[in-house]
Amino acid sequence: MLFSMIDSLRHFFSGKKTVLWGLGAEGKATVEFLLNSIPGTLFTVSDRDPQALQSLDDPRIIKIEEKELLRQIDRFELIVKSPGVRTAHLGFDPSIKEKIVSQADIFLSFWPGKTVGVTGSKGKSTTSSLIYHLLKEGGFKAYLGGNIGIPPFHLLPFADEKAIAVLELSSYQLEYCKHSPAIALWLNLFHEHLNYHGSFEAYAQAKSHIGRFQSPKDYFIYDPGDQALELFLLSQEKMPGIPLPVEGKGRSQVDLSRLGIPGRHNKKNALFAARVALLLGMPAEAISEALSSFRGLPHRLEYVATVGGISYYNDSISTVPEATLAGIEAIPSVRTLIVGGQDRGVDLGLFCARLCTVQELETLILLPETGWRIGFLLKEMGFKKNLFLVKSLEEAVELAGRYTPKGYSCLFSPAAPSYHLYLNFEKRGEHFKSLVLQLKQS
Repeated sequence: MLFSMIDSLRHFFSGKKTVLWGLGAEGKATVEFLLNSIPGTLFTVSDRDPQALQSLDDPRIIKIEEKELLRQIDRFELIVKSPGVRTAHLGFDPSIKEKIVSQADIFLSFWPGKTVGVTGSKGKSTTSSLIYHLLKEGGFKAYLGGNIGIPPFHLLPFADEKAIAVLELSSYQLEYCKHSPAIALWLNLFHEHLNYHGSFEAYAQAKSHIGRFQSPKDYFIYDPGDQALELFLLSQEKMPGIPLPVEGKGRSQVDLSRLGIPGRHNKKNALFAARVALLLGMPAEAISEALSSFRGLPHRLEYVATVGGISYYNDSISTVPEATLAGIEAIPSVRTLIVGGQDRGVDLGLFCARLCTVQELETLILLPETGWRIGFLLKEMGFKKNLFLVKSLEEAVELAGRYTPKGYSCLFSPAAPSYHLYLNFEKRGEHFKSLVLQLKQS
């Protein structure tokens, strides 16, 4: 089946005037595929970074900078856009939008086996990884890719009718999708990525593509208990797939208490994953057993070390307030919270009000940019506990060591993205962990 999928992709790209827009991980994977699998083809690559373009050294590649691409974009028949390339502000005509595709969309249209797609404002990575873990433990030919850091095209060598592709799909990847996975999961809906999409409505519409293009025989798994998601779905045309509320039939068959990671929110993630495994025929007892061996992901409620009697946890993947609140609930004895990151203008009033009700919190260490805004809001609300405005993570970790009582925990959970200071949340989390480990060595 590998060759038939490769042949289908060759036919898809053949004869089209193609531009690959953006040299992120997916853009590079598409370049690699075209060079290796369609040897005679000429294609164009564009990026805003001239150095990224200069790194491409092949006579089959025509290189143009992004500003030049925008001047001549209408001459291309196929525009393969990387997820990180933002277009909401460009005001493209519908005729241009029709030509834009993502690697994820191409992959979904040609993968010969079953596809499982997971989206949501939070929990995508954990749920995708849980599904993959359950299926592998159950003896299925499962492969994991997508927004989790593995471009979908890197799964091409495993293409087979019996192969199950589990994809984490972000709103960036879904925005221009015209195909949906056979089993689609929409976990939740928060105010997120508004600077990229331009509005909450546009963000939600992009997310909705997870199920919008399913067939009537496909499955759409969602959480009707998520108010924002339920309100959005009620305002839209009904999804074409078979709707399956996550709390529905089969829930009692799986023992969620055996899940090997903490937090009520993770039990919900596990329930979504179990629904998929049950649909694919995995016995409930086998699912329960597999849940017990799942150890979670780096940067999500990740235990780092105990130093001076203080337990440090890295939750750098937390980019929205809801994830931070879930982390405080999941980690035992949190006395210190390090919070703050890139400010995208999200309303923080409700988050601050919730922080005021957390009796166990004694110290909040506030990083720029949002941390400082959180501090001012908390003062206006009469927050009486320790508040420290800091300029760096180094300063934050040093203060945490001084003000967290022995026998208790410090949680680094930013509730905001990292892009104003770090390449991504992984780099931010690694920095935090290195600072904690330096404390341990000193």
